[in-house]
Amino acid sequence: MAEAGEEVRSGQWRGLRDHLYARYRERSAVARGLWALGGEEPGSGLRNDAGPLNAVWNFLVGWAFQTLPRRLFVMGAKRRLRWFTRWAESQRGPMPFFEQLCELVPRAADGERAEDLDRVLVQALMTDLDREARGGFPRPWRRRRTNRFTVLFVETGDEGSRVQRFIRELRNEAKGRGATSLLVVADGVDGIAHYIPDEEQAGFGAAGEWLRDGLTDTRLVASVTGLVVTRPVGDRPDDPRAAYQLRRHARLKTRPHRIGPRAELAAEITAVAVTAALVAGAYATDRLPLVADDDCRGRTFLGSDGTCVGVQDLTVVDDAAIREVLARIEAENALVNDETADWPENWPRPRTVVYIGPLSGGEGPDDPVRGGALAQLRGLAVAQRHGNEIALDTGERVPLRVVVADAGDRYRDAPRVAEHIAELAADDPSVIGVVGMGQSRDTVFEGLRELDRAGLPVIGTAGTADELLRHGAHYYQNAPTNSRAAAAMAAFMEHAELIEPGTPAERALLVADARDAYSGGLADSFLDSYGAGRTTTLLYSRDDEVPEDEETPLPGETVASLRDLARRVCDAVREEPRTAVAWAARGSDIEPFLRSLRELSGDCPRLTLVGGDEVTNMRISDADPWEVFPGLSLYYVMDGGGPVLEESPEGQAFADAYRAAYGGEDERELTRALRLDPRPALAWDALRYLSTAVDETWEATGRANDRLARELVQVTLYQGLGPDGFDGATGRLDPAGARGGGRVTEDKLVLIVHDTPDADSHAELICGAVTARDIRTTWGDGHPCPPPTPGGG
Repeated sequence: MAEAGEEVRSGQWRGLRDHLYARYRERSAVARGLWALGGEEPGSGLRNDAGPLNAVWNFLVGWAFQTLPRRLFVMGAKRRLRWFTRWAESQRGPMPFFEQLCELVPRAADGERAEDLDRVLVQALMTDLDREARGGFPRPWRRRRTNRFTVLFVETGDEGSRVQRFIRELRNEAKGRGATSLLVVADGVDGIAHYIPDEEQAGFGAAGEWLRDGLTDTRLVASVTGLVVTRPVGDRPDDPRAAYQLRRHARLKTRPHRIGPRAELAAEITAVAVTAALVAGAYATDRLPLVADDDCRGRTFLGSDGTCVGVQDLTVVDDAAIREVLARIEAENALVNDETADWPENWPRPRTVVYIGPLSGGEGPDDPVRGGALAQLRGLAVAQRHGNEIALDTGERVPLRVVVADAGDRYRDAPRVAEHIAELAADDPSVIGVVGMGQSRDTVFEGLRELDRAGLPVIGTAGTADELLRHGAHYYQNAPTNSRAAAAMAAFMEHAELIEPGTPAERALLVADARDAYSGGLADSFLDSYGAGRTTTLLYSRDDEVPEDEETPLPGETVASLRDLARRVCDAVREEPRTAVAWAARGSDIEPFLRSLRELSGDCPRLTLVGGDEVTNMRISDADPWEVFPGLSLYYVMDGGGPVLEESPEGQAFADAYRAAYGGEDERELTRALRLDPRPALAWDALRYLSTAVDETWEATGRANDRLARELVQVTLYQGLGPDGFDGATGRLDPAGARGGGRVTEDKLVLIVHDTPDADSHAELICGAVTARDIRTTWGDGHPCPPPTPGGG
């Protein structure tokens, strides 16, 4: 290209194309033969006397033997010179390929064009070196180099010479690419250091020491692109240090390849074949850790126990009873969307609440139905229908949609599900808050922190651990805390005639699981209220696959099994008949414990047990503890509702709505749900409390839909609802944060129920606010109720 004549350089780009193809034909016999078969082009000046026959022949076949091969040559040149096209476009913008070449061809006495050509040559050199520096698998003939490319320049001329300019461009390009595989050695260079930062050393010995130090301290060479070694002008005296080093290392040695390309290729093929065989064997024996087709849809994903968890698609839920409630909620959501589609602009747009609970998981007494999830979903569904009836009829209140999220067996996937809910809320501004988190586990605490970071208010349902309130400022307690329930248990065991008429308990056997956040917190609070001096603590931990919570530091005696626990309890009751068991463990462990105790019933035929609110899980199941152990006297904490459910207008409204929805069931089941299980009422209260806060926020914004956001709902919740809170079905709720910082109702209603084999339960202890105007401060024969929870709203 640079050797083309001046007429080619100054002419059309086709002249340059023809010149390059002519030079190519000089090297390629095939191209020369094809061109000869095509004849000479008329007017080419190569053979003006070719005659008319040649012109006809060239017209007929010239396209096949000349035009087509030349076009293929040009296409190949463009493909091989893609690096040049990209560089040229970055310098001068887009233009045709040969126009780019013409722009860079140096013309006579045109130094600028010569400098541009040098830049192109530097690009070509760097592209070739980059291609050669790469290699390795799966092309063993292109092997990775073990030493740098070395380019030697001798007699480089003065500072403005073309060689020095080429070296300078080469250094600039190498620095820009971050290239480390190129070593340029130039003798007689003077002046390059004026343009690029250099390190200057006097003599080769000093230069060698500097390079050696740079191997251990890279900061010395971090900003240096060249090393200048100065020497005296005139004679060139020997450098003793350099001579010594050259005698020690006469030449640079590179590590030889241990095997040749053929052996290397054979080893690579063998390795691939062995790997494929191992993978096929693992797949055939079902040992390959592949993600199974889990049929999860929508916003659900495969949870840790193999079920679909996340924002729930009701079609992937196995339990028929839960699917029925989810269908009710979906139908209500569809009704809300249809009814509000044509609402006036000044009427409230519907908002979305997410319920998070365990809809899938364990079997037996720990499954989601017996664990309270079904009860909470039913309370949630009737609360949604009750609130939307008023909202859709009047347009004065905000209609609510409910989205249900499955957190997995015993909330084991709560943190990841909370992340998905936060993502849903980020995409959908109508998501106004969350209800649920009905158990006290470390995974629930992690999920609350995630929801708090997303700014989502959370109204608890049946969760009772005091620890719940310590994971962000967006959680509001609904049920009585463990500390309040434990204080009620201690007061009851102190004064109630538990052993026989006129005889209270003298000692307590406290049964707890220190590895369970709920159990450990309840037991620790009970020891604080009842006193460690009259209490013997027995620590039992179940053996299951659910990750353990952080262990509570409880002092006590560890028992290995429920049978050992029963033996230890029996021994204690035999020694002191006025001993009662304070059960702080999970309710699902009571029936197997009683079965073991029955085997020892000759030594201890009677037992008084006072349990926490978790005991209600056993009572709403098919378990019959008196059939297992007839000598049982059973008392347990109830989180409001139950025997006093219909003593408040909201409780009566809940009972009526629940009977209307599920009155067709067995009367015994309906009685259980309304008198023995507080969870439907707790879920009702959680959604009704959040709905009231949304309505108050709607009014506070001047009924502006664009201002009704979760941030303002959080402000309303933190300030508290009205002057007296909210009279719920489970007692008065006032878990504001502003007036005490607790986000918990200080005098939350708590009951202790005496249960009997014929399910004729009645409350023996009622403490706290049934409504704002009905606050119980004593129980029994005037015994004082536990003091209000400190720091409450």
